[in-house]
Amino acid sequence: MNNNSQVSTYNVTMESTEDLGVKTDFLLASYNSIYLGARKAAPQQINNELVIAQDGRTKTTFHIKVSNRMAPYLIKAIQDQTKPGYGVALKSYFNRLQEQIMAQMFSNVGELSFPKFG
Repeated sequence: MNNNSQVSTYNVTMESTEDLGVKTDFLLASYNSIYLGARKAAPQQINNELVIAQDGRTKTTFHIKVSNRMAPYLIKAIQDQTKPGYGVALKSYFNRLQEQIMAQMFSNVGELSFPKFG
């Protein structure tokens, strides 16, 4: 696992499909709310370690770049954004986003070394 002095960067691309059932403006507003929530919760010195950008060609595609230090705040902001009134497809979309970030966060778990007892 990474310690706080070693910064890793995770990149996630989320593509929306028509079956999501939301307008592009709503999706953009949701990402904006997630971005602002994560930055508000995080210490100021790591606020620049999160970038969420809408694809220039495909407006329903978003690119997320986040550091390992900022990722927990991003995940919390995603959880806060998923409201009870959201449809199943939209909740699933944000759950996939969260899972992709967490998968990258924990991808190095197999590289941990454990002390030998005995």
